[in-house]
Amino acid sequence: MNYIYFLYTVLITILGSFLMFVGGFGVFVLTLIFPKFTYPILKFFAKIFVFCLGIKVKIEGEFPKDGPFIVMANHSSMIDPFLWGTFMQGKFTGIVADTNLKYPVYGWILKRLNAVVINRKNRMDSIKRMQNAEKVLKKGIHIGIHPEGTRTLTGKMNVLKKGGFYMAKNTNTPILPVGFDGAFNFKPKNRFLIKPTTVIIRIGEKISNKLYQSKSIDDLIDITTTQLKKLSGEIN
Repeated sequence: MNYIYFLYTVLITILGSFLMFVGGFGVFVLTLIFPKFTYPILKFFAKIFVFCLGIKVKIEGEFPKDGPFIVMANHSSMIDPFLWGTFMQGKFTGIVADTNLKYPVYGWILKRLNAVVINRKNRMDSIKRMQNAEKVLKKGIHIGIHPEGTRTLTGKMNVLKKGGFYMAKNTNTPILPVGFDGAFNFKPKNRFLIKPTTVIIRIGEKISNKLYQSKSIDDLIDITTTQLKKLSGEIN
């Protein structure tokens, strides 16, 4: 039985790679031909992609109709970027490390979303690029971010970095915490094969910008950390 399951996971892994490169390329081309439908196309692809990988997505909570928001989610798996397309509403982009652009197809799609690219090794360059993110928010576009900066190796959340919280304060934009519960089981950073699973996406209550005057950056990090740990199932 274990041998059969191993073969199954190998086949799913191969299928995922095929869909990413072939299907993703097709999606990229479609967004060039029909630019007005970029977001619907990408969202549809994200849902089909995670389904074909054996992931059953359950969404708890509702995405608020107002906005824009800085949407913050925990980061535990390579599938996380594709989960965004299953629950985000309206127009959105993300803040990503420049290393993501080196991947064929995936990097192209990030460019189509006008993702804000930062260099983790160059703090001043990252600060300038974060200012570009602030311009995006002013256009009413949501920005998604994994405030941990990198995937966890243990399944437990890493310490949240301050950049996204400074951006929230500087633009007076509410934070919307979202928890991914189960993505670590699908594929942690230190495992090659993927494992079909159920991922519960919990959309939390927005952290109002009315708190920004009375709360420090560290206070906002503490509030968001607690929310994300609860939403991701790390704590009750």
